[in-house]
Amino acid sequence: MVATPHDAATLVLMREAREAGGKPEVLLLKRHASEAFATGAYVFPGGMLEAADVIPAAQALSPLCPAVAAAERLPDVTPPAKALGLWIAALRETFEAVGILLARHPDGRLWSPSPDDVIRLAAQRRSLHRTEPLFVTMMYDLELYLATDLLIYFAHWITPEIHPMRFSSRFFLAPVPEDLVAAPEAVDQVWVAPETALQHYASGAMEMMTVTMSILQTLSRFPSVTAAVEHWRDAPVETVLPKAVVQQDGSTCILYPWDKGY
Repeated sequence: MVATPHDAATLVLMREAREAGGKPEVLLLKRHASEAFATGAYVFPGGMLEAADVIPAAQALSPLCPAVAAAERLPDVTPPAKALGLWIAALRETFEAVGILLARHPDGRLWSPSPDDVIRLAAQRRSLHRTEPLFVTMMYDLELYLATDLLIYFAHWITPEIHPMRFSSRFFLAPVPEDLVAAPEAVDQVWVAPETALQHYASGAMEMMTVTMSILQTLSRFPSVTAAVEHWRDAPVETVLPKAVVQQDGSTCILYPWDKGY
């Protein structure tokens, strides 16, 4: 019996190079040994869509990217509230994972946390890890909106049918300022140029899943964050569904759409 994929969202935070002539950088974090899936691998922050991501109170936190706009970009996701929920999930999971909150003031200005805000957010993040209060409640307490309008949908991967735990993962790209602040206690994370991360993988210094490597290869083509955002803003997104194929010797290999024999 084939398992039904769980809806999930992943956020690629991308910033311009800090050095002249450098390439844009993305944020990767290392999965802990306590996590059952992809232990030790470097990944982008993300996780599963939750019921709280689609409630009216959560949807109201996205005035600059309403559900109808999200549904236009994700025509295969219904209802519209679920489509927008994936935008919200990407931001929520990123905050929970690394303490970075992309938000806007009520007047539309991008929110930049003060040193006191960073300390406050660290405490809020610890509370969320204990399952309460809700992320939505935290946003209302902060009197901020979610900066869902910054997110660019650019990739969709589904776990092969052979796996008992499957995900339908939507990938979003978000341009962020160079001085973006993460939670003080967030560890095992690194800002790195995509091609440099791939070199680390090749040398054995970084463990990665195929999907992460593919996303990094895609992003390495762009000379700037602006170029990546403009390319993907309205570009069509093709779903990647790897297939498990049994070979003549009885072993199983995973094929991707770009592989011969897929």
